[in-house]
Amino acid sequence: MATVAPQIQPFTARQFEKPEKFLDFCENNGRPLAGIIGGRDVMGSMNVTYDTTDPGSLEVLASVCEMGQAEVGLAVDEAQAAFASWGKTSVEERCKLVMKLVELCERDRDVFLACEIFDGGKVSELAEGDFTQIRACAEYFCDVAKKAEMGEGPAMQVAAGMKGFTYREPWGVVAGIIPWNYPVVLNSWFIFPALLAGNCVLLKPAEDTPLSALYTGKLAEEAGFPPGVFNVLPGRGEITGQFIAEHPGVRYISFTGSPGVGQAIMRTCDAHGTRMKREMGGNGAAIVLGDADPGVVARQIGRYTNQHFGQTCCTVHRIFVDQKIADDFADAQRDFFENLQIGYQADAGTQLGAVVNSTQYSRIQRAQQETLARGGQAVLPGGVAEVADRTGYYLKPALFRTEPGVDCNPLEVFHTYATICPVSSEEQAVVLANSSPYGLGASVWTRDTERGVQIAKQFRDGTCQVNCHNSIAYGLPYGGQGISGGPGGGVNCEETFYDYTQVKAVYVGDYPE
Repeated sequence: MATVAPQIQPFTARQFEKPEKFLDFCENNGRPLAGIIGGRDVMGSMNVTYDTTDPGSLEVLASVCEMGQAEVGLAVDEAQAAFASWGKTSVEERCKLVMKLVELCERDRDVFLACEIFDGGKVSELAEGDFTQIRACAEYFCDVAKKAEMGEGPAMQVAAGMKGFTYREPWGVVAGIIPWNYPVVLNSWFIFPALLAGNCVLLKPAEDTPLSALYTGKLAEEAGFPPGVFNVLPGRGEITGQFIAEHPGVRYISFTGSPGVGQAIMRTCDAHGTRMKREMGGNGAAIVLGDADPGVVARQIGRYTNQHFGQTCCTVHRIFVDQKIADDFADAQRDFFENLQIGYQADAGTQLGAVVNSTQYSRIQRAQQETLARGGQAVLPGGVAEVADRTGYYLKPALFRTEPGVDCNPLEVFHTYATICPVSSEEQAVVLANSSPYGLGASVWTRDTERGVQIAKQFRDGTCQVNCHNSIAYGLPYGGQGISGGPGGGVNCEETFYDYTQVKAVYVGDYPE
């Protein structure tokens, strides 16, 4: 029988009101929020603006200027000019400015929480945890930067009368194309290692969640970053993002988003030799062995599946459970999902809020229907949810049962959605878990941790976990295999810092007599 584990709770909202500083920033004296290029506000030559809205109420939060080809070109020019001195700035000075930016972010913590809650649709418990990543990320990469081996490496004799050495330096101008689901976290994961390595940055936030990036750009000016070092280019991916990818002056791009968009940007970059690293989603698997308590593990997996309402790239959407406990597990998972409090993300007690936009809203409903059409059996069918006094993109959680050989969940579905498949052996579970082209995160759940580690090593994923999921830690890489990502060190590790550098071999021969 399953054990009830009420202490394992979903991420939950506390009551949160918009702070005045956030309202003033969004209102911007009645003008659209501009891009930030060379330390100046730039409205954009296309004269195009778009509204960023609260997904839980459809309230317009702010109007934002879209940056076009001219603005991307200007940003590259400004960044290249700034790199002439920024690339030679000492590591100590870069760290000082980065930590000053962190202090300003912490001063305005409630503004960033408002960006995450109202622009991104998060509940406060998750938003507050995300905010802590700003300091954690900055401090980690400051430490890495101070120890990094930049410039000339040790010389070696390569031939008679010839020596050689490596020379490591920043790329120059690098761009981060950031998705909408974790803007505060992913902005940090890009800007801090890139800046500390000596690059000038172009930050392109998602059109759904531009506010935290634009606010960070304002704080970077206040912190004292030289003009051109920190540029923010809001706009749609197919417009602003494409112009960034097409510009040969952008030497390196860090992309997080869908496989289709990432692969298209990669092909564009290949045309002129721009390097690119990418994290492109997942369809996370969990294996639950027969010795696990189905009630406890179902709630814990349910918490991760519902993290940011399933809008988390590495979260669990495919669950393979020992057939001996599959019925109890499915019952406990259903109970967890059914009891989620659906509501507005800034209202106390909400655990499942609206998804980010109308495109996702339609896509998720279509995926739920396709799961049934592909042979999944509905435990909870999903569908539209109604929230009193709110108009937004609200959906019910969805849970399906399936069986080996029925491929009813082949794609990433960004919602509180999962399929449960009973299995007869660990070996069968591993084969099924690895059958996806994605490879971002997977976990195994068992009382026998040594056995769990041996199974985890067999996952074809960048992050392999035992009795935990959605795990990150500075010093360990977070990246994907398969179509989920590559190349380079992912994020959060020493290799990430070196991704933002290039290394050359320099040979020196004696002058011929």
